Amino acid sequence: MTADSATSTRTGLLVGVVTDLDDPDKLARVRVSFPELGGVQSDWAGLVTLMAGDKRGSLFRPEKGDEVIVGFLQGDMRAPYVLGGVWNQPEPPPPDDGKPTENNWRFFTSRSGHVLRFDDTKGAEKIEVIDKDGKRRVVLDSANSKITVSADEGDVEVDAPNGTIKLSGRSIELHATTTLSLTADQGLTISGKTVDIN
Repeated sequence: MTADSATSTRTGLLVGVVTDLDDPDKLARVRVSFPELGGVQSDWAGLVTLMAGDKRGSLFRPEKGDEVIVGFLQGDMRAPYVLGGVWNQPEPPPPDDGKPTENNWRFFTSRSGHVLRFDDTKGAEKIEVIDKDGKRRVVLDSANSKITVSADEGDVEVDAPNGTIKLSGRSIELHATTTLSLTADQGLTISGKTVDIN
């Protein structure tokens, strides 16, 4: 900041643009510029977040160039805090379900497009984790009482090199459209009241 602005007080809030993320004290602070003040740079600004504690909390650091709202502790411009980010016309929010008045979706979309979404649509309630391409996802489907792990492209791997993988259910089905292989480095046991191999 300039000498004048650094010693001034200011009530209310300012719109800022994030300019620097490399906090020398590793406190996840950012620096912003204030267009209203001719681009004056702030001191390091703390992020107001959902939770913050000793090596715990929620960390959603804004990107450089993001528009944010900044407040000042007791009006001191040397003590800025980023209260949150805002969208604008050149940088709109990510798409929703197109039904804003029903307000069914709560979601987080990352820079590359990964999505964590909570869908409260009546009769279709679910939680989804979706990768940036939309081709790999985990769905906790409350409406249909099931969990789905799917990969339209690529593989699905379950790995426990030093443990045991257990699958249990009233019935279990394994189906392959081409080949199915069962191998064991030591023994392989197949047992049941009846065992049919066709």
